[in-house]
Amino acid sequence: MKIGIIGAGPRGLLMLNNLIQNFESSDHDNLTIHLFDRAVAGGRVWKVKQPISLIMNTPANELSLFNDGQDGSLCIAQWCQSDISKEFINSLDVDNKDELLTAVDKINDRSYVPRAICGAYCQWFFQQLVEQIKDYDNINLSVHFNQNVDNVEKVKDDSFVVSVGDVDYPVDKLVFSLGQQENKLTNDQESLQKYAKDYGLTYILPGEADEADLSTITSDQNVIIRGMGLSFNDFVSRLTEGRGGYFTDNGDDTLTYHASGDEPTIYAGSRRGVPYYPKAISQKAFNENYPAVFLTNENVDNHLKDGHISFEDFHMLLRLDIEYRYYSFLFSLKHPEIDVDDFQKKFKETDNHNALIGSYHLPTEEVFDWDRILNPVAGVKISTLDNYQEHIKTWLKEMIDDALLGSKTGPVIGSLEMLRDLRDNIRYVLSNHLFTNDDLVHKYLGRFSSDMKFLSQGAPAVRSQEILALMDAGIVKIIGPQMQVIGANHKFITRSAFYGEEIIHGDALIEARTNAPVTKVSANPVITSMMDKGLIKPLPITLSDGETVDNSSVDIDIKTDQVVGQPNLYTWGLNTEGLYFVTSAIPRPGVNDSILRSGDDIAKGLLDIPVENPTIYM
Repeated sequence: MKIGIIGAGPRGLLMLNNLIQNFESSDHDNLTIHLFDRAVAGGRVWKVKQPISLIMNTPANELSLFNDGQDGSLCIAQWCQSDISKEFINSLDVDNKDELLTAVDKINDRSYVPRAICGAYCQWFFQQLVEQIKDYDNINLSVHFNQNVDNVEKVKDDSFVVSVGDVDYPVDKLVFSLGQQENKLTNDQESLQKYAKDYGLTYILPGEADEADLSTITSDQNVIIRGMGLSFNDFVSRLTEGRGGYFTDNGDDTLTYHASGDEPTIYAGSRRGVPYYPKAISQKAFNENYPAVFLTNENVDNHLKDGHISFEDFHMLLRLDIEYRYYSFLFSLKHPEIDVDDFQKKFKETDNHNALIGSYHLPTEEVFDWDRILNPVAGVKISTLDNYQEHIKTWLKEMIDDALLGSKTGPVIGSLEMLRDLRDNIRYVLSNHLFTNDDLVHKYLGRFSSDMKFLSQGAPAVRSQEILALMDAGIVKIIGPQMQVIGANHKFITRSAFYGEEIIHGDALIEARTNAPVTKVSANPVITSMMDKGLIKPLPITLSDGETVDNSSVDIDIKTDQVVGQPNLYTWGLNTEGLYFVTSAIPRPGVNDSILRSGDDIAKGLLDIPVENPTIYM
């Protein structure tokens, strides 16, 4: 039996681990595994050689590549706090070894880990798997790192040939999880790229922030950054701390930035005009989740009509779970006169939640306002860029203060943390096709998906503290909502549609995001070669008016993660975003994580081991 794994990021390593763990339960006498990646173990995102200031947005004790209960398992926090991590880092042939060792010494259970440290953990995990394989006479691992897979071809017996350069590797079965990818350029990107070349400007396409060449950006220039999610924070870090500036703690939960003089002036914006919400200081144990109270699978099933839940009912159940946590935290923090247990009982039982909250006679600013959560600057009169800075700084300070209270204390950020705990509940709705196709396309895949990223996939609170300090220092300025960008007068120019007469000229434009994993527009040669040969296709969605649109996901059987029509081809992870939800996550230990369960299911499928109760909402 020969199995190919394309992609050696976290998902690829999980698959390798599960193949090893399950092999003895299979009927196969021997197993050869071909592991392909254009980088090394850990993949491109989690490379060891990247700035130590680029950090993850999940606490260290909530990240692991080991299956629950597996011998010798260490989550990232445990690994960092052990001598094993230091010994392994010392064995690496890298020029940032001292930085890595210094960073490891500072990591506790609730630390937000540098991505380079996660990369080292991935490489160590891979080394453990290599050592395990040495105990098997009948398992062989063939590694193809720092090489591009150029082509995937199916042969007559439903097996495959994976081509790397001039070398072909035949495999009986194949699984791919490609992680972040390149996409074909949009017309807008092509136009901006040509404009930059014609007039000597810097244009950075979507991609990995640590790989972008920022050397042409000088301190006397204006830099326009489009997008204010995680990549925004990474680019800001590279253009500030990465150029010799540094932050000091003022002792009152604020920071002061000390400029090196090499920083450009940064103008950042987006459609929403607000940076992503910060992550709270974690107060949870590694295996602690808040279970859904309203968006339970049972409640979802009870709302089904003709096999579907309306998007409005789904959204109502999700909102109620957030509000339930919000008021529980709020009353515990600010209203000792209110019995939280009594409130929770009443909130679960009432049919009129607004009336119940009204009975507590809370100040208006304490009443949960979903519209304001989604649009923090709604109703704010925006007249100038400078005027807008004060609004954003006020909001940032409020959210930082809330986040620093902790994930089980801060009412706003603590309740938004619930969105992470609800991921499997959302996955249940998505992967079981419980939305009508019209609701999926017009309501879920559009605004809702964007809202979830804004609310729950931001950076740790320290990043918001840094942005606030950089705004105070005049280095970062936030542009108002409805950001518009064009090339004109030999410059990039940008403005907010809310104060269109105030135009900012820039010498550089950075698209601060990674490419959306959309199958149809992927430029990854693995995807394009399989698309061209008809091995894979986007998941089709037929609307009520007969129109068919494409989901971003590869079309797969959710019970097996097999590509539809290809019994020996599997995929999971980012290639299935849109069918599944938050497919870039690294598993969490101790909570029966569905990513770990799905990895085990797929490995069993590859090894022809029956799966009795498949995980169908990873």
